[in-house]
Amino acid sequence: MKDRILTIDVGTGSTRAAILRPDGEMVGFAQREYDQVTPQAGWSEQSPSLWWHSACACIQDVLQRFADERERIAAIGVCGQMHGTVLLDADGELVEDISLLWNDKRSQPQVEAFVAREGLEKWLAHLNNPPAAAWPAFKLAWWRENRPQSWPRVAMVLMPKDYINYRLTGVYATDYSEASCYFLMDSESRQWSAQALALFGLRRDQLPDLRLSSDIIGEITPQAAALTGLPAGIPVVAGTSDMAATLLGSGVFEPGTASDSTGTSTLLTVVARQPLLHPRVNNLHLANPCWGGFTILDAGGDAVRWARLALSENQISHGELLKAAASVPAGAEGLLFLPYLTGERLGDHTNSRAQFFGLQRKHRRGHLFRAVLEGVAFASWRNLRQLRECGQQPEQMIASGGGARGSLWLQIKAAAYGLPILRTRNQENGTTGCAIIAGVGVGMYQDFASGVRQTVQFDSPILPDPRLQAYYMACCEVFDTLYQQAAPLYNRLDALSAGPVDGD
Repeated sequence: MKDRILTIDVGTGSTRAAILRPDGEMVGFAQREYDQVTPQAGWSEQSPSLWWHSACACIQDVLQRFADERERIAAIGVCGQMHGTVLLDADGELVEDISLLWNDKRSQPQVEAFVAREGLEKWLAHLNNPPAAAWPAFKLAWWRENRPQSWPRVAMVLMPKDYINYRLTGVYATDYSEASCYFLMDSESRQWSAQALALFGLRRDQLPDLRLSSDIIGEITPQAAALTGLPAGIPVVAGTSDMAATLLGSGVFEPGTASDSTGTSTLLTVVARQPLLHPRVNNLHLANPCWGGFTILDAGGDAVRWARLALSENQISHGELLKAAASVPAGAEGLLFLPYLTGERLGDHTNSRAQFFGLQRKHRRGHLFRAVLEGVAFASWRNLRQLRECGQQPEQMIASGGGARGSLWLQIKAAAYGLPILRTRNQENGTTGCAIIAGVGVGMYQDFASGVRQTVQFDSPILPDPRLQAYYMACCEVFDTLYQQAAPLYNRLDALSAGPVDGD
């Protein structure tokens, strides 16, 4: 009986493989962790070969431990981190084993040159996004200017999950969610834009075919079967971005629904029928035929991950740090944290920095950790204002990602946003969404809505504490002022970060 789905999630912090039943219950799971490589401030990269080797290891692991499930796999769905440019030559080999990640800022000069030439809003309606260093079009512009020796060999540009799909099937394809954030897709026709390709000096044959996430693009090849242990011939769907998978797997896919998805970043999204046109709002085509207008805080969950490393060298568990933070009063006794550890995608100052403000001798580890949790919530509140400027007034947020697993952080966010927050009972939302997509592709679910009904249930909402809400609004005002007043110092800090010059 073919009644299992295998999912693969190529994340920023790990690759994971899971086997699921049609009701969304996870049967088997495997994970391989890794880190980002940051050669200098604002740069972030990983090796595509690392993703592929990690995916093979995870698949082998889960199939070995759950051997009885192997022959029951009906379909495979892959999701992954967005925007990471994978460059292949005419033979399908890596041009260089380097991918510039979603939070890499090295193409900011190319963005600034584009804005100076074209303006901020000229292409907004056509390409559904404001210009930003995250988008592959600008990463490719950087590559052409800074790697002239390898640029002529670039024959195909894929995103992380599309590279895994290529290694599994031998097929070049992407889905609309990934394509909508290349800064190269016509949002009306949902095809690659001839005007944008000409603008960036790219050829149509350098980009993959566009498919709906649930479309079957190919099947496991004998070569992939030998490397993974999967049976050859299993159908593989186009899959989707990790963000779109997480939204679908948390029940956020119909217009008007809203999400706080906190993994490495914190993404606030409102689903709409058309892109939300605003110079500070990104737009993503979802796994289903809808759009998600979203804001991003690059270091959401990553700020918490950093704090654990900085405060304890990872010798104290996340749970223990949460317990210490819960013992501290709201506001951390006058301590604020700005969580811009890796800058911002669409801020006035993309090189903004993180900082603690208000440190006193009485402050201890629990104060600092609570300030980090609150700082992410306050920064996200600033981003929520931008969605409201687009006429979006969500009545509640559905939380997903690792940040949905602790009640303390959700209580903080509910008060900061002034909105109830729901979380799903099954918190592996990206895996669930990826399974729904693959299930739709092979007819296991009639459609996306049917897949959500069968796999997604919610716990009781976390309501905002009115007293805490008023207090946090006062904190947010100070946070806002601090953010604005620190901005003129960022360029000077960039210069200082290079260290003393010889002879000084």
